[in-house]
Amino acid sequence: MLQCIEMLLEHNYAVRKTLLHRLGDLDSEEFTRNLGVGQGSVRNILVHLANTEAYWISLLKGEEEQWLKYEDFDNVSAIVESWERIESKTREFLRNLDKKKLQHVSSIRWADRTVSFTITKALVHLATHEAHHRGLLVGLLRQLGYTPPHVDML
Repeated sequence: MLQCIEMLLEHNYAVRKTLLHRLGDLDSEEFTRNLGVGQGSVRNILVHLANTEAYWISLLKGEEEQWLKYEDFDNVSAIVESWERIESKTREFLRNLDKKKLQHVSSIRWADRTVSFTITKALVHLATHEAHHRGLLVGLLRQLGYTPPHVDML
């Protein structure tokens, strides 16, 4: 299972770079315009993705997460710098993970419910969450008149 998770995350990292490069073509207005999908703007979707990765890895490591704020980012390159630091922490976490740790169960209180999950499930969620939002970003690029990069695994 660990090998599968690593493969999914490595794919995310590879196509993330390609997608971020293409998103760098957007002007400031296109980047921050509310397009009515997901988090609203391309910028907000990217910050949401970076925050989600930071949140889950911090939670799994037992550390306090640092939230990025949408308004702190007016272009793609600023997000890239922050996200690279988050990716580095994720890679470090994965290097120190073994099969036994994957089955560890954690719980968190969200609003009015407690959610329990294994590290495996949290990491699969993290990988598929980015894939979902990547699809939104590809669609938004098309909507804005740009040709999106190829982001499929095969």
